[in-house]
Amino acid sequence: MSTSSQQNRHQILSRIRQGLGREALSAAKQQQLQSAMTQPQRNLVPQRAQAQGQAAIDMFIAMATEAAAEITHLESLEQLPEQLTSLIPEGDTRPLVIASETQLTNLDWQSANIETAQRVAQKGDLISLTSCIAGVAETGTLVLKSGPNSPTTLNLLPDIHCVLLRKEDVIGGYEDAWDLVRQAKLPRTVNFITGPSRSADIEQKLQMGAHGPKRLIIYMI
Repeated sequence: MSTSSQQNRHQILSRIRQGLGREALSAAKQQQLQSAMTQPQRNLVPQRAQAQGQAAIDMFIAMATEAAAEITHLESLEQLPEQLTSLIPEGDTRPLVIASETQLTNLDWQSANIETAQRVAQKGDLISLTSCIAGVAETGTLVLKSGPNSPTTLNLLPDIHCVLLRKEDVIGGYEDAWDLVRQAKLPRTVNFITGPSRSADIEQKLQMGAHGPKRLIIYMI
């Protein structure tokens, strides 16, 4: 962090402390908090979040389906382009917006007659395709992190969000997910996505796609 950034950070935190009527933390307390961040300790993990192997996969499928996610099973990654052709309306010329990841960009999209674009998602995009870090069996949740090759807009803006999930990446609970996220440098954004976007704020009527994709399709390999 640059000197100017450190100074700005210090000024912001000082103003927050003043507003709350608090003094700066002691050196001992600061060291305690720093240790907690660098060496995080797990909380109590519920029994359902300890599932592994096929039991975790079965639980993930059940929970994700209950949350209105759609799951398609594939034998190989090469089947993915053909599967996505059914999502594109006839005559629709909008490209499939994909994450700039080799496993996705190297697929034979041309043979499936699908035009792709590697960029941030924009208003009006129909379909996006990303991978994910893991699937959490406990709640049927996908874990995605942002980065130069996979901007967060791909998860939020298109009407249909397609996600590649490998069975070996299905884990039991959220503690396992955070362990995976912490293995590398923490990204700017971590998204936990359970089913498509929805809201029942208006007259208690469930509206799909209220704040994001109307459909979440998980391609499990």
